[in-house]
Amino acid sequence: MISLEELTPQTVKNMPQSKLPGLAASIRNFIINATAATGGHIGANLGTVELTIALHYVFSSPEDAFLWDTGHQGYTHKIITGRAAQFPTLNTYGGMNRFVSCDESEHDIMEASHAGTSLSMGLGIALAKRIKGQQGWAVPVIGDGALCEGLAFEALNHISAEPDAKVALVLNDNGYAISPGFGALHNYLQSRPLGTGTQETLFTSLGYETIGPVDGHNIDALIEAFTQVRESGNTTLVHVKTCKGYGYAPADNHPVRMHFSFPFQLETGTLKEPPATGSYQDVAAQAVGEIMDRDNNVAVITPSTLYATGLTPVFERHPARCFDPGMEEQHAMTMAAGLAKAGVKPVVFYQSTFMQRAFDQLFHDICFADLPIMMLAVRSGFAGYDNPTHHGIYDLSYLQCLPNLRILYPKDGFELRAMVLQQMEKLCGPVLILMPYGPLDELDAAVLDEPEDQLLKPQVVLQGKDILLLTVGNKFVEAQKAAAQLKEAGIDAGLVNIRQVKPLEEEALIPLLSSYERIVTIEEGVLTGGFGASVAALLQDRNIKAELLRIGLPCIFAEPGSNQELCEKYDLNSQGIVKRIKQRWS
Repeated sequence: MISLEELTPQTVKNMPQSKLPGLAASIRNFIINATAATGGHIGANLGTVELTIALHYVFSSPEDAFLWDTGHQGYTHKIITGRAAQFPTLNTYGGMNRFVSCDESEHDIMEASHAGTSLSMGLGIALAKRIKGQQGWAVPVIGDGALCEGLAFEALNHISAEPDAKVALVLNDNGYAISPGFGALHNYLQSRPLGTGTQETLFTSLGYETIGPVDGHNIDALIEAFTQVRESGNTTLVHVKTCKGYGYAPADNHPVRMHFSFPFQLETGTLKEPPATGSYQDVAAQAVGEIMDRDNNVAVITPSTLYATGLTPVFERHPARCFDPGMEEQHAMTMAAGLAKAGVKPVVFYQSTFMQRAFDQLFHDICFADLPIMMLAVRSGFAGYDNPTHHGIYDLSYLQCLPNLRILYPKDGFELRAMVLQQMEKLCGPVLILMPYGPLDELDAAVLDEPEDQLLKPQVVLQGKDILLLTVGNKFVEAQKAAAQLKEAGIDAGLVNIRQVKPLEEEALIPLLSSYERIVTIEEGVLTGGFGASVAALLQDRNIKAELLRIGLPCIFAEPGSNQELCEKYDLNSQGIVKRIKQRWS
């Protein structure tokens, strides 16, 4: 057997078909051992080993464009395309991407960390090949959880109307999105047994030729199905049933079948290091649960990210008022609008990166109608080693333009709890509370006793005569350290914690700003349209004569990395903040 480090698509094609199950066993064992050491997306990847081998055996990458939806099911594809040796660098700065990445290989055609995009991208590629007279297929591999995205349905509506566009749609049906599957589409797919004994009705009614369901762990059956598609030359949907976490017993008892794990014990699947106790999402979820315990008019929605929101105990206590509609971010937002229209108080809980998908619904259905809805978004700021698009560094830039929306950013868990409880008590219009990724800060319990009219005002933490630091939420701790370091250097810095970022509490801020000649804004986000830009506009509009230094990120897609690594690179830790200030005012 050839070593995995030497694999290429051509070596897989050249192998006798009878040897492929042994290759699958070797790759599965490699993935388990590699991710046990580094952490990674293990569940979906163990489910696509045979599927990936069969695709590479029948089709020819990169002439045939493989589109992984989403990209964290592409580990076997990475191994077959020559990247086995890079797996020890997974989840390290500058290491191999958790997702398929166009920067890594010519075989990675699409960088997809948001679901439901592969069908539209695949059709575009197939039509381009047709227009240019080129050979080759588009082969989107889309999960059943991703298929329920609205974009995917729009593509399904179009693809069958282009019968001579060569699109081989592979439906990887494992019954899960991130959380267990939900809804009518999920129920339909689960009702279809292996084989072709039952008549397929959904996709054939849309004009598709279909094959399956095919056993996604039977390489011979997969090769037969894909060969049939290739030889027919027609757009076809192949329904493949796989098992998330296949071949690794600890996944069987895991609530999301080990969707993702930090480094774990091989025998048990348990983490090598216990997770940090307490998180921002846990604090927010606990506060929401307390409100729901005493107020039957509150409902909560989270689109397929229950595991990341801390809401599981709330869902268990109040199942009739808790909704996980699957990977349907846009639907979740407008469903919340409907609840609010009918007099229920909705809470919608997202990961920041996925809330981007519901921008139009937030704009048109919620902000325009000025509906009383609370939105919570975790992973605002840097978001670790996921794809660059997972970073929540664009939140303020793209949300500050929305009328009626208020945006709050607490500096610690105490402020977060107080904000959730107070805002839900008198919910008026749309309000968004942002939360960072990482361990929970607990700095100032006294805030729990602050009245509502004080909680949202700028908090003057330090008085200073030389310079004023204005900081937002997740940069408070580093700004506080920077103020201390400046003090040691003979620079007396004031420090203000801005808790309501939009709209700024101008009447409280103006006297502060007017008393300083040098002002610094600090944010873990892109500067274009961000917090510092709002302060700059306020200074200009009110004719306040002060020099302003904005510390944040350029308008870039930041690479994956830990918060510590990225803050060090982009001068967003305390040392970097002090360096920037000294460079500006030497």
